[in-house]
Amino acid sequence: MKFNNKFKVIIFFAIVLTSTYIGYLLGTTFCLVNDDSICSIDLIFYITLSNIIGVVGIYTLINLAEKSITEWNYSPEEE
Repeated sequence: MKFNNKFKVIIFFAIVLTSTYIGYLLGTTFCLVNDDSICSIDLIFYITLSNIIGVVGIYTLINLAEKSITEWNYSPEEE
Protein backbone atom coordinates (compact mmCIF):
# COMPACT_ATOMS: atom_id res chain seq x y z
CA MET A 1 0.00 0.00 0.00
CA LYS A 2 1.23 3.47 -0.85
CA PHE A 3 0.33 6.73 0.82
CA ASN A 4 -1.46 9.37 -1.21
CA ASN A 5 0.92 11.86 -2.85
CA LYS A 6 -0.99 14.81 -1.35
CA PHE A 7 -0.41 13.34 2.10
CA LYS A 8 3.31 12.94 1.38
CA VAL A 9 3.58 16.54 0.16
CA ILE A 10 1.86 17.84 3.29
CA ILE A 11 4.16 15.79 5.54
CA PHE A 12 7.31 16.88 3.69
CA PHE A 13 6.18 20.52 3.73
CA ALA A 14 5.57 20.37 7.48
CA ILE A 15 8.96 18.75 8.06
CA VAL A 16 10.76 21.35 5.93
CA LEU A 17 9.04 24.19 7.82
CA THR A 18 9.81 22.67 11.18
CA SER A 19 13.42 21.80 10.39
CA THR A 20 14.00 25.26 8.89
CA TYR A 21 12.78 26.81 12.13
CA ILE A 22 14.99 24.48 14.19
CA GLY A 23 17.99 25.28 11.98
CA TYR A 24 17.28 28.99 12.34
CA LEU A 25 17.15 28.68 16.11
CA LEU A 26 20.39 26.70 16.18
CA GLY A 27 22.13 29.16 13.90
CA THR A 28 21.09 32.24 15.84
CA THR A 29 21.89 30.61 19.18
CA PHE A 30 25.40 29.58 18.16
CA CYS A 31 25.91 32.97 16.55
CA LEU A 32 25.03 34.72 19.81
CA VAL A 33 27.27 32.39 21.81
CA ASN A 34 30.28 32.91 19.54
CA ASP A 35 29.71 36.68 19.15
CA ASP A 36 30.30 36.54 15.40
CA SER A 37 29.49 39.74 13.54
CA ILE A 38 28.63 37.88 10.31
CA CYS A 39 26.80 34.68 10.97
CA SER A 40 24.73 34.24 7.80
CA ILE A 41 26.97 31.37 6.64
CA ASP A 42 26.45 29.58 9.96
CA LEU A 43 22.72 30.22 9.74
CA ILE A 44 22.53 28.78 6.21
CA PHE A 45 24.65 25.80 7.28
CA TYR A 46 22.41 24.91 10.24
CA ILE A 47 19.21 25.38 8.25
CA THR A 48 20.55 23.19 5.43
CA LEU A 49 21.82 20.52 7.82
CA SER A 50 18.55 20.31 9.74
CA ASN A 51 16.53 20.17 6.49
CA ILE A 52 18.68 17.35 5.12
CA ILE A 53 18.35 15.35 8.34
CA GLY A 54 14.59 16.00 8.52
CA VAL A 55 13.84 15.11 4.89
CA VAL A 56 15.99 11.96 4.88
CA GLY A 57 14.48 10.87 8.18
CA ILE A 58 10.87 11.39 7.13
CA TYR A 59 11.53 9.74 3.74
CA THR A 60 12.86 6.68 5.55
CA LEU A 61 9.94 6.61 7.98
CA ILE A 62 7.35 6.89 5.21
CA ASN A 63 8.96 4.05 3.26
CA LEU A 64 9.10 1.86 6.37
CA ALA A 65 5.46 2.64 7.17
CA GLU A 66 4.36 1.74 3.64
CA LYS A 67 6.31 -1.51 3.83
CA SER A 68 4.85 -2.37 7.26
CA ILE A 69 1.29 -1.68 6.11
CA THR A 70 1.83 -3.84 3.04
CA GLU A 71 3.17 -6.71 5.15
CA TRP A 72 0.36 -6.29 7.68
CA ASN A 73 -2.25 -6.59 4.92
CA TYR A 74 -0.55 -9.69 3.50
CA SER A 75 -2.76 -12.63 4.38
CA PRO A 76 -1.25 -15.97 5.48
CA GLU A 77 -3.39 -17.87 2.93
CA GLU A 78 -1.35 -16.35 0.11
CA GLU A 79 1.86 -18.11 1.26
